[in-house]
Amino acid sequence: MKSLPSYPSHTFRAMGSQIGLWLDTNPETAVTAFAQAEALFAFNERVLSRFLPESELSQLNGRAGEWVPVSDLLWNVVCDAVLQAEATQGLFDPTLLNALEAAGYDRSFALMRDSGETHFQSASHLQGNWRQIGLDADRQAIWLPPGMRLDLGGIGKGFTAQEVVELLAQWGPCLVDAGGDVTAGAAPRGWPGWPVAIAAPWTEDAPEQANLLTLWLAESSLATSGIDYRRWQRNGRTAHHLIDPRTGQPAQTDILTVTVWAEQATMAEAWATAVLVQGSVQGWQALAQQSLLAGAIITQNEHLFMTESMQGLIAS
Repeated sequence: MKSLPSYPSHTFRAMGSQIGLWLDTNPETAVTAFAQAEALFAFNERVLSRFLPESELSQLNGRAGEWVPVSDLLWNVVCDAVLQAEATQGLFDPTLLNALEAAGYDRSFALMRDSGETHFQSASHLQGNWRQIGLDADRQAIWLPPGMRLDLGGIGKGFTAQEVVELLAQWGPCLVDAGGDVTAGAAPRGWPGWPVAIAAPWTEDAPEQANLLTLWLAESSLATSGIDYRRWQRNGRTAHHLIDPRTGQPAQTDILTVTVWAEQATMAEAWATAVLVQGSVQGWQALAQQSLLAGAIITQNEHLFMTESMQGLIAS
């Protein structure tokens, strides 16, 4: 495949991830655009992060049992999360923060890797319960039942990536890579899309991941969920960050990674999680029934399954 020209790019860290930006414009304009994009990521992180005690999300979680008026950003992300929970029949659920912490994911993954084994912490309300979130549109207020806390990590990052694409699009075609989840604006001039690779699952023996295939991406998103990287030891057993809302425990799944294509980043994020927690048989059936999605599943025994619509995106 012929290589694209070299476009202005920028990298930085935000939301616990390496962020990459590309913009089809002149270098001088790109400097201004990238500064605004980085500032948008930083602002949204200050609102949406569960790891910052002063964030608006943390304040909301601390006031469960009350109606809490919230900002436009937090309102929109929570409403989107509830919408995706409904679409996936609760297999994606934003109400699993207690379960995540009970599984040991109680601080950023970088700190967890540095500190070694984590230990199980007892917690109530481990199973997903998104239907109990109260939303009052007239007051733009949110009510969480006592004991419930929200985690908006993946959805918040996808929502922000979509906002950044909309921001950068005023200067030209663009691409946002948010920790491996990729959202594209218009295709670069003269090309069918941005070439985006799906990487082989991460292993300690091969930390430099090979690319399995490359797709053309334009006006759409790819999100990957997997149990290949964010793993840790809990009471002598391997745990991971993808919680099955039906059990409140790390999902028992034969899927290693799943990548989902959708027009919107938050939809791709939610469905990647929903497919993975179901396992390859039910997850594949659920994915194949969604006409607005495409996907690829890699199982723990190294089998690769792709929907026909995903095959149609492969770059040649």
